[in-house]
Amino acid sequence: FMDERIIKMSENYGEEDDFFGEISEEYINKAEEKLKVKFPLSYRNFIKKYGSGGICGVELEGVQGNLGASVVDATERWRKLGLGMNLIVLEDSGEFARCMYCADINDDRIYSLERGGIVLHPRYNTFDDYLIDIFQEGIDNW
Repeated sequence: FMDERIIKMSENYGEEDDFFGEISEEYINKAEEKLKVKFPLSYRNFIKKYGSGGICGVELEGVQGNLGASVVDATERWRKLGLGMNLIVLEDSGEFARCMYCADINDDRIYSLERGGIVLHPRYNTFDDYLIDIFQEGIDNW
């Protein structure tokens, strides 16, 4: 389950349109099928509750119901640039992406990948650590 701090930050600092909103399993499954992966549980829980988005200017890729799935678009875009088929893109800044391995690979870490690069740099040990950090950074800079 999601770290309480993430929920509190979202409640305290989130504005109306920051997150897409709750998403049904059906749409999450569709996004997984398109990418031929299973999302890690931590990320899946985030999508289920929030869909996509973030607080204080932070933008996480996710699923937007019948409007599609930004996680699919971003991951496919980075796959064309050489991203491994077993990775998904959580954040796409154009110059770099933050990504994590799909559920079959037992690795909860969040990696950074530079555009045109092939080396994954581990940045966070878990999805929750990553969310707490980027949300906190957003709050501090807001």
